[in-house]
Amino acid sequence: MFLRDSWLPLGIVLVVGGVLAALSPAVALGVFVLLAGGLAKAWAARSLEHVELERYLPESRAFAGEELRLTYRLTNKKLIPVPRIEMRDHLPVLLSPEELHLPPSSSPDSTLYTHSTHLGWYERASWSLDLPCPERGYYRLGPARLRSGDGFGIFSDEREEQQMDGIVVYPRTVAMADLGLPAARPLGEIRGKERIFEDPMRFAGLRDYEPGDSLRRIDWKATARRGELQSRVYEPSSTHHIIVALNVDTMEHPWQGYIPELLESSIVVAASIARWAYENRQAVGVLANGSLPDSDRPIAISPGRAPDQLPRLLEALGGIAPMTTEPLAALLERESHRLPLGSTLAVVSALMLEPLAAVLRRLKEEGQQVSVLSMVDEDWGELLGDVPVQRIRYDASKTEMVT
Repeated sequence: MFLRDSWLPLGIVLVVGGVLAALSPAVALGVFVLLAGGLAKAWAARSLEHVELERYLPESRAFAGEELRLTYRLTNKKLIPVPRIEMRDHLPVLLSPEELHLPPSSSPDSTLYTHSTHLGWYERASWSLDLPCPERGYYRLGPARLRSGDGFGIFSDEREEQQMDGIVVYPRTVAMADLGLPAARPLGEIRGKERIFEDPMRFAGLRDYEPGDSLRRIDWKATARRGELQSRVYEPSSTHHIIVALNVDTMEHPWQGYIPELLESSIVVAASIARWAYENRQAVGVLANGSLPDSDRPIAISPGRAPDQLPRLLEALGGIAPMTTEPLAALLERESHRLPLGSTLAVVSALMLEPLAAVLRRLKEEGQQVSVLSMVDEDWGELLGDVPVQRIRYDASKTEMVT
């Protein structure tokens, strides 16, 4: 704009020329240009001072298929009014309202949402959007930029807001019947609701080894001291433990990529089993050889029944990335010593390779209850031996959730 770039030299020329030519109107005009330009520049420079932008999300968690209300609040905390202010924010593509037809932004997988308004002194403006949540995942909102200026439209100023917000969309959960599993015992007969279990975290003493004792129960140091096999005895616990182990691998080799439909169906099954276990008063945890965004660690949540346990599990399954951190066999091998004795390991997988099958066979021999939930039409009997396998037939087109 001409005035923005030339107001200062123009004003000086008018004043100096008017003085030399003894033209008072030129001097007056030059003074006016200098005063107006200086005022406009100072106004623009302070236009964003004490202006605050806030994103307000009553809930930052939702199930797939729901909507979240996002509210923006712009507050001017000064005497100087802001005659024009524009906010530009980055929204995830999948969470962008279709009716707005937002253009793509420079950031990958995001759109650019723009809103303009004005603010008087000490005034607040607010407006809302309904964000669709069609698919599970972890989504980031931001960063936003504010652009304002003087009341004459000559100068402008910009500022990037550092605040980033996150939204977690939980995976869908479905009833056991929709997975082709019996509602009462989807994982087979679970011991523990009729009898007392031992808590391996509460050591009670030693006794002589008895045939049928798990090798994990044997105390080898005490055996060496006494010259006879000694088995550990633990204090009782009435809570049964279920660990849902999700295999994120859908292809044999990482470089082959993954099959989205199989992975998403597997996550729905894992989330549904976890919800069923929690609602049936079981201590439930999750293992998965995938990671959350900005993390390179596999997911390992110990079994529990705390009020926030189910949201923790669903959040982890909702945010899990499609690429694996390591084979599930390696994760189970490392975490197996932490599994409570007699617990149920529910393995949800679309791929069964010998290393994983070997770990599952060993865990079953050591006294764990192992149940494999297969997502594909393949015969794994030869690989798994006497480890039970159930074929899951889940139609990914179903959108009805358990509520």
